Amino acid sequence: MMKQKIIYTFLISLPVFCSCNGKEDLPKNIIPEDKMVNVITEVELTQGLIKLKFSNQDSINQQELFGQVYDEFNITKEQFNESLTYYCQQPKLMEGIYNKVINNLSEKQAQDQ
Repeated sequence: MMKQKIIYTFLISLPVFCSCNGKEDLPKNIIPEDKMVNVITEVELTQGLIKLKFSNQDSINQQELFGQVYDEFNITKEQFNESLTYYCQQPKLMEGIYNKVINNLSEKQAQDQ
């Protein structure tokens, strides 16, 4: 009888323990969400710089600038694109990522003022 209670308690508790992690395992080569927030933040800043330079008619090497972002985070362009595709297929995750990106950009803007 006591043994059955222990088994039932374990079986009932198992889903709770399994769900505590809250994150599913990412497929191989996918950038983790927190890192992806930082990468997208830098990509957005780089895109802003490119637009600013183009409006001033300055020449700029876009590939080199994006390459610097990828190097900074120790990722490849392909890994970034694959990760972006992965997160875009999960709209709620992507919405959360972009909300954090917007917060990051807002904080950077407030620091610059």
